[in-house]
Amino acid sequence: MTAFLTIEDYRLDIPTFDGDLKVLDGITLSLEKGETLGIVGESGCGKTVLARSILGIGPARGKRMSGRMVFDSIELDELDESEWRRIRGVKISMIFQDPMTYLNPLFTIGRQLADVVVAHGRAKAERTPSRDEQRRRCDALLEQVQIRDSARVFDSYPHQLSGGMRQRVLIAMALAGEPQLLIADEPTTALDVTIQAQILELLRDLVSRLGLTVVMISHDVGAIAAIARRVAVMYAGVVVEQGRTEDILTRPRHPYTQGLLAALPEIEGERHVLEAIPGTIPNLIHPPSGCRFHPRCPRATDICSVEKPVARSIGADHVVACHHALA
Repeated sequence: MTAFLTIEDYRLDIPTFDGDLKVLDGITLSLEKGETLGIVGESGCGKTVLARSILGIGPARGKRMSGRMVFDSIELDELDESEWRRIRGVKISMIFQDPMTYLNPLFTIGRQLADVVVAHGRAKAERTPSRDEQRRRCDALLEQVQIRDSARVFDSYPHQLSGGMRQRVLIAMALAGEPQLLIADEPTTALDVTIQAQILELLRDLVSRLGLTVVMISHDVGAIAAIARRVAVMYAGVVVEQGRTEDILTRPRHPYTQGLLAALPEIEGERHVLEAIPGTIPNLIHPPSGCRFHPRCPRATDICSVEKPVARSIGADHVVACHHALA
């Protein structure tokens, strides 16, 4: 089966006054149609940069050093801006993580949602939908994300809605162009636990009902486990481990993945002090030689600081990049 989204040895540098920031270093991932892939890692690991690169809205000064991204047989890195307008939001769409940043406080929800509907209508049919068509489409989108009182929400300003309602509005905007691939970047950030559960349930329902292919990005392993069939673990711009969600959560093979899981609190069982991964994410202008995780790794040996580990298969659909993959 041909992958719906393929990322091969993708490397991206961002020039700065102090040197090039090596934010993505040889990312290789693939995603089948209708599949949900979770990408997890600490803040600063390059998850959002990767997501934005898939959508063609990566850093303005970012330089692709090597590799390729292919979506549904389309070479994404070869598209010009006019071609991107026919894909962005229509074939590939994104749910951003902070509704108050991406919703304009000066305009009503209806006005902003209608603008998205108009833009995608022009991209798909090369015509502007009538006002009646815009309103019907907006009402349908709000109902699709389980907003019952769509008339009130349509006339409301962002500050008049709760955080959960604003997040549902962003999801509605992401669905306006009827995309095939949906990227969800931290969609449950800053929401309380109950609302997080509702948003995750909504995403699961949309995946099932609309047949969406989803890339879910989060530092919350629990949120990833709730929705993703496969997981990729990122550290400092590198995918260190990937495989089926159950395998990653119950049989992690990379020391970094083990560290992330050990830091999770347990609801049941005896109370204990949470373990922490020592150190911090390295400076990606001058990343560590060899394995980027070796300065923080309890299993590091001399080879780890000299030779970059090669990703290797250690089981069915389970790949790890480590010189000392754990048994």
